Amino acid sequence: MLYYTEVGISYFEIPNEISLCIYISGCQNNCGGCHYPELQQLSYGDVLSENYINIIDLHEKYITCVCFMGEGQNRHIEREELIFYSSYAHIKGLKTCLYSGRETVIKKWMEAFDYIKIGSYKNQLGSLNNPLTNQRMYKKCGQLYIDITKEFWS
Repeated sequence: MLYYTEVGISYFEIPNEISLCIYISGCQNNCGGCHYPELQQLSYGDVLSENYINIIDLHEKYITCVCFMGEGQNRHIEREELIFYSSYAHIKGLKTCLYSGRETVIKKWMEAFDYIKIGSYKNQLGSLNNPLTNQRMYKKCGQLYIDITKEFWS
């Protein structure tokens, strides 16, 4: 079960998108210099399944993308829940993004999202807006994902 701490609209998370960011708690990455350490708490916040449809219905006229900021504490169990949420957003005509924050490659289950950010935050390398970053943002183009990280550098 996914828990979230807050939602907010951002113009900066995804290039050329107005994103509704949903902050998922239970992060297991433990990145040094984490921008939001509260998200490392397990089962912290409200149960997303109780509010998700209402959250989307309330914001859908003002956004173009739903951005899930994290995967939760039980990554294998909660994947299906994230895929469902992505599908619902797609039905509403919205794009979706997963901010994984893990050192990984794009997995088959992640293909439910239009954008995927991978890579842990490393304070010495900075975030996506730093050309030295280890993090990468990918955009789905057909069946492939292309690296759009450089779009954050200008």
